[in-house]
Amino acid sequence: MSTPEPPPRSLFDTESTRVAGETGSSPSKFDTLPTAERAVGQGANAPRQVGRYRVISRIGRGGMASVYKAHDPSIDRALAIKFLHTEYCEQEEYRGRFLREARAAGNLSHPNIVTVHDVGEIDHRPYMAMELIEGEPLNDLMSRVGPMPIADVISLGIQLGKALDYAHSKGVVHRDIKPSNIMCVAGAQHVKVTDFGIAHVTSSSSQAQTRVGDVLGTPQYMSPEQTKGNKVDGRSDLFSVGIILYQMLAGQAPFKSDSIVALAMMIANDEPTPIQKLRPDIPQEMRRIVERCLAKSPDRRFQTGRELADAMIRLQRDLEDEAREKGRSKIMPLRVKWALMMGAIVFVVMAITGTVVNKQQTAAMMSQVTDYGASLSRFIAAQNAVSALADEWVAVDVSVQEIMKTRDFTDITIIDRSGLVRASSQAAWVGQPYKPRSGEVLGKRAGDVTVTRYVDGADTVLGFEAPMTFQGKAVGRVALGIPEKPLAYVARLSLTLMVVLVLVTVIAVALAMYFLANWFARPIKTLTQSMSEIAQGRLDHRIAEERKDEFGLLFKSFDGMAQALQHRYMPAARPPTPQETPGPRPPAVAPKAAAPAPGPAGDTHKMPR
Repeated sequence: MSTPEPPPRSLFDTESTRVAGETGSSPSKFDTLPTAERAVGQGANAPRQVGRYRVISRIGRGGMASVYKAHDPSIDRALAIKFLHTEYCEQEEYRGRFLREARAAGNLSHPNIVTVHDVGEIDHRPYMAMELIEGEPLNDLMSRVGPMPIADVISLGIQLGKALDYAHSKGVVHRDIKPSNIMCVAGAQHVKVTDFGIAHVTSSSSQAQTRVGDVLGTPQYMSPEQTKGNKVDGRSDLFSVGIILYQMLAGQAPFKSDSIVALAMMIANDEPTPIQKLRPDIPQEMRRIVERCLAKSPDRRFQTGRELADAMIRLQRDLEDEAREKGRSKIMPLRVKWALMMGAIVFVVMAITGTVVNKQQTAAMMSQVTDYGASLSRFIAAQNAVSALADEWVAVDVSVQEIMKTRDFTDITIIDRSGLVRASSQAAWVGQPYKPRSGEVLGKRAGDVTVTRYVDGADTVLGFEAPMTFQGKAVGRVALGIPEKPLAYVARLSLTLMVVLVLVTVIAVALAMYFLANWFARPIKTLTQSMSEIAQGRLDHRIAEERKDEFGLLFKSFDGMAQALQHRYMPAARPPTPQETPGPRPPAVAPKAAAPAPGPAGDTHKMPR
């Protein structure tokens, strides 16, 4: 019998499972069930008995099979049953492949893979009975929300990676990973991979393998090797995952075309639009993961689903740490707070102390300089008193010029009793009435020496005016100017060294306090993490760390509290010893289900497990 020629299918049906040589299926074939009994008096839409199953309604259809919602009265459970279309049942190749690969899928038991309960034939119609999932396909979720949150994409990527890694380890390659074959039970928080109807089974037997050259899958989600009809392995599924990740992040598929041939050429040869141009906010590591999944060469992709899942987990942890740090940005860490506080205290104390010390030091130096200047002025007055009394002003002038050769003075002036300048380092002043420099009077020193400060050009000068006497009789005066610049330099140098000392001390104290506070922060972090474990219900958690300080007492108190809580709320549990390291609890093993009762005649089902 020849297979009827089906009507052509729209090229835009990107979510349809396609098979080489298959362009569509007759609607009547989709609606056909194996020998079905309907209760008398009930309408066309009433539930029908097919074998031992009570078929309620059709919930979906694809290129090779239709899926129905049904009920198994022998175990009182709602199921989803997939029946191979009649036209493929007439071809032994497709019929055998469906059964063989459905049984292989039935051997998979994973939280993120739909459970296959039964595989068999009813009236020569192969079927697969699976768990009925209450949720929505990923394609519906993407259509509803558009570009998805990065956290949801990562969560879904981790689950897909783990599910495919498990399937691949059992020798099963899905080959039709697409959004409509991913059921979202709780958004992207928990998903299940469905429809292993065209899965490839890796086996040493040639009869158990799909022939190279068969193009199976959905065009938009095919890998380059699928579009070329080459041999595929688990890395082909990971390419399809990359397309899904791209679509979830960008809100559009990476490869789009109105023609299947053009689409296949794009997948095989073209690079998609860089995802960061469509969504600039994605992390760089997320971009690298997607690009690696979409590598044209299988050798450049993730080699296993576990590698993909691990990369996603690392990214998830990095983003969680980053978010945690942002959340903590309003809280100043204790080590920083202590370091700043201690640094501020030391700075204030040393600044006040340094200021006082600098003032006292400057005053002491000023006192020494003024005493020195007063002594010099008295010495010059005493040395020249006899010459002034005898009006020997030439000798006085020679003495002044000799003293000026030392360059320690700005000027020296000798005035007679009448107030006339008789000798001076400034030749223009000689013979002129003496005019005292105006400035700040700093007081008097021993010997009736008057001390002033005045400005001479750009320099500040300390002036000393001493009386010149002989046997108690005034014979004139001596005016002496000493530059203040050397004194100011010494004062500035002293102040600079004091500031450096303050800064070095503050930095040293702040760093020491930072590391000391960091040492204190480690046990505090340990206690915080342990309290978090208790908050999550891990009452068997213990710190079990010996310390000979107050933190050791605190750790012992915590362990005692945890043990008391465990005895109160988990009395049957044995508290762990300090040598035991609490770890994740092993999953509970579900009891085996009772074998289903034999079905009616014509139901030649076979259990895969």
